This record gives sequence, structure tokens and C-alpha cells, in this order.
Amino acid sequence: ALGYFIATILYFTAIENIDSGLAITIFYCNPVIVVLLSWWLLGNKPSRIIIWCLASTLIGVAIAAGQVGNADTISVIMVLIVAVEYAFYMIISSKVLPKVDLPTGVTIVMFGAASSFAIYSLVTPSSVAVVFPATTAGWLSVFLLAVVATVIPTATLYAGMNLIGTGKTAIIQTFEPVASIIAGVIFLSEPLTVPRIVGATFVIAAVGVLATAESRSAARIIHQ
Repeated sequence: ALGYFIATILYFTAIENIDSGLAITIFYCNPVIVVLLSWWLLGNKPSRIIIWCLASTLIGVAIAAGQVGNADTISVIMVLIVAVEYAFYMIISSKVLPKVDLPTGVTIVMFGAASSFAIYSLVTPSSVAVVFPATTAGWLSVFLLAVVATVIPTATLYAGMNLIGTGKTAIIQTFEPVASIIAGVIFLSEPLTVPRIVGATFVIAAVGVLATAESRSAARIIHQ
């Protein structure tokens, strides 16, 4: 819960001072960190396929993020800290959460993170403006953000780590910026540029290769 809170605070503070494209590119070094930490701490040596998928996703995210502009040093360091901290968060979660059932684990993390944000807003009111929705539509949006965009993704993340491990989960997570591009084009009428298409292709190809390799591995285990 504390890891979730720290990563969120640092990331959103950082993107106030640097381009979101740069922040995304730095943050999605995270899969490399996860794989290396998993190898170092858990002894999970990455396969050749995982290494190739890592390279493809990093290239794809860097291309899709676009040209890097403003680069405030402190903010860059903050995003780097987020990438490392989030990697540790995933590794620790993969070891701790299997000891409890999924609903209980997610409830503990969400309640802990929410409590941390509440305490932070009380301790530093000037840095966090708390504004409550004034309309029913506003509260509905908050509810959807809380459930659809936070609780459900967190639950599926933990379930995925239990099923396929932290390294592969981290690689598949790089599909997130691709999904953001697609959502932006559909709902916000954002332009679909060539760099975004090329970057998305790299990421989708890597995730597809990883999924195919995983299904073949599972099939071999079943037939043994």
C-alpha cells in the first residue's frame, strides 16, 4: 500500500514539470528493472524470448512517447525513483500476496493507499487540493475511476503475477501506453501519428510473441 502511494505521488508530481512523453519513456524502463530484480532476488533467470520482448517494448514506448522536450533534472530523478520503487513493489507483492486470497490482498492495498493519500492531504494541505464533485455525474466519474481504473486493474495485475510471474507481467504492462493512444484517438480525437503507430507495433508484437511463447509452454506442460 505504501509503495503504491509513493509511486503515485512521485509520478504525478514529476509530470507537472516534465513532458509526459519523457516520463512515460523513463517509467517504462520498469520491466527491465523488474526482470533484473527478479533474477537477482528470486533467481528467475530471463529467457532469450523475454530479453527480446523487453528490447522491443522499450523501443516501442520510446518511439510512441514522441520527441522529448522539457527535462527538469529533479523530476527526471523522481520518475526514475518511481520506476525502481514500482519494480520492488511488484517483486514484494508477488511474494506476499499469494499468502492471502486475492480479494483480501487487493482490499488491504487499496485501503492502505487510500489512507495514505488521506493522511498526506491532511499533513500537506497546500500541496494537495481536495475538491469534491458538485454533481452526480462528477461522483459517477470518481466511482468509475476508483473501481474500473484502479481496483479492477490492481486485482488483475496481482492475478497475472501469480499466474505468469513478475517479469512477463511487467512486459505485458507496456501495452498500457498503446491502450492510452487508442483511447485518445477514439474518445479525445487525438491524431494517430506515424511514430505512435510504429511504437505501438513494437509493443504489440512483443506482447504477442510473449503470449504465444507462454501458451506453447503451457501446452508442453499439459502434454507431459
